[in-house]
Amino acid sequence: MTDIIYLNLSPKMQSTHSQITVNDVAEVTGKNKELMEKVRQVPVYQFQEDHTRRIVSQLKIISCIEKACQSVMVIPLGAREVILEYSSNPKHNKAWEILKVIFVSCVSFFGTGFTIMAFHNDIGIREVFEQISSLITGEAGRGMMTIEIAYSFGLAAGIIIFFNHIGKRRITHDPTPIEVSMRKYEDDVNMTLTETWDREGNIIDAP
Repeated sequence: MTDIIYLNLSPKMQSTHSQITVNDVAEVTGKNKELMEKVRQVPVYQFQEDHTRRIVSQLKIISCIEKACQSVMVIPLGAREVILEYSSNPKHNKAWEILKVIFVSCVSFFGTGFTIMAFHNDIGIREVFEQISSLITGEAGRGMMTIEIAYSFGLAAGIIIFFNHIGKRRITHDPTPIEVSMRKYEDDVNMTLTETWDREGNIIDAP
């Protein structure tokens, strides 16, 4: 009797151990619990010291499972290739991470500020405010106008609402634009890596 196993592959995984098993790269489900545990322990790749990244095809993983487990039908789901990344001794330098956060924050803050000021200078926002103030009050605007203060608060509120974030708190449960952009960027990077390695014939495939 043939048992059916469903395999939901992840597009990318990171590991600190050199031997990669099915459990590292996919979710396994089926009716035969004992077989599921056996499939999870099937090795699919062994990293060497000079290798830190490899791409393994869906067919290669299925081939490994079928060799290790007899009378099993594997139904693959999810990604067609899995990007494997290996680091034997990952080190996290807290001070370096804090410096990077400070640097990125400064670049984002001052860069955005400069962009906004350059845009306002380009369209002549001061003259626009003076004209609006003159139309409403009948007098030429002088010094710091109320409309400028209101515009500044409105601009800050618009940025906060758009990015859906105040510190560590979200305004809504929806993903922020930055999270959406980062996810798209990650997907593009994974797709580019896979296509490049496939062109070069470096993807680990079934024999």
